[in-house]
Amino acid sequence: MAKLRLVHTADVHLGHSSGAFGTAAADHRRRLLEAFERCVACCTERAAQLFITAGDLFDSPQPPEATAQRVQASLRKLASGSPPVSVVLAPGTHDRLEAGSIYERWQTEGLPPGVHLLSIAAPTVNFPELGVTVTFAEDANELRRDPDARFNIGIIHGSVQIPGLVDEDHVIVTEDQIATSGMDYVALGHWHSFGDYSQDDVVALYPGSPEVVALDQTSRGQALVVDLDEDGQVTWERVTTGVLQYAEQQLDLADFRSAEEIAQQLLQSAGPDTILVARLTGIVPADLVVDPDEILARVESQFFRIRLSDDSHADWDEAASEPLGLVPGRFRQFMQERFEAAESDEERRRIEQARSLGLALLAGREVLP
Repeated sequence: MAKLRLVHTADVHLGHSSGAFGTAAADHRRRLLEAFERCVACCTERAAQLFITAGDLFDSPQPPEATAQRVQASLRKLASGSPPVSVVLAPGTHDRLEAGSIYERWQTEGLPPGVHLLSIAAPTVNFPELGVTVTFAEDANELRRDPDARFNIGIIHGSVQIPGLVDEDHVIVTEDQIATSGMDYVALGHWHSFGDYSQDDVVALYPGSPEVVALDQTSRGQALVVDLDEDGQVTWERVTTGVLQYAEQQLDLADFRSAEEIAQQLLQSAGPDTILVARLTGIVPADLVVDPDEILARVESQFFRIRLSDDSHADWDEAASEPLGLVPGRFRQFMQERFEAAESDEERRRIEQARSLGLALLAGREVLP
């Protein structure tokens, strides 16, 4: 019985600015490239015959030249291996095929043998030796089954329509279009997390990005290994290709007595490959001084990246511990008046921090690290 094994990836975003990763931006770009190369290596390790990237291999139409050269070298090696692996690339919303783009240049210069770039103008490639036809479409209605092929694979870079949740995008594909596409497998791209949108006998999957692209991406990077057989059976496996891990914490400040305790709690998630998204909440006790920037400075070196937001609030109705005639009481009253007159959330946040710091200093407590 004839079988086909392919590796499916998408949304690699090579050359990403990685601005959200701060001082780790360059390291993040390197990790994106290494994750892509793990996808390429997966083809050899898992004896795949076909490698598909379903759009946004690059983060822009004109990625850094060194990155583009490294990608082409990886694909050339894959396609010329023993046995060779056929490669199919499709443009996405970030790496559009347009004038001056890397894809236009590759078309002009010629791609390595066995590497194929699909487009609206040239949407189909047939591999007789594999018995497979691969078709790229921006409009799912344009997918056409090749009756002479044992396996028909479609590529769409866009969003599956989910009424009330995802109704519009650059490219929209409906569940009905998937079901009537005539494809055995639809390789989806555009969403950074795994998604199964199979309909009837048509398997349609998003692999997700091979490495974490954004700070809110909660799943590990991965690719898909997909097996098709002539009986119409399609099976697939999610293969981890990324190393970055997402973690989150929500800290109620009523449960803490010092900034050091808060820092130690955050460090429970520490690791060189960890992206931590943490949020401070609750009512800040009068004797607790919280400076998120100072806490962040204490712990950020122990993470790949940490984002710390402060949604906590001072208890302005708390009974005063000093009579209003004394300095602490006057200070508390003055800060409350400033708080009530503040014109922005940021100004109110700073006033709350200044209040906590001032009361601590007036009480003679050590507040600096």
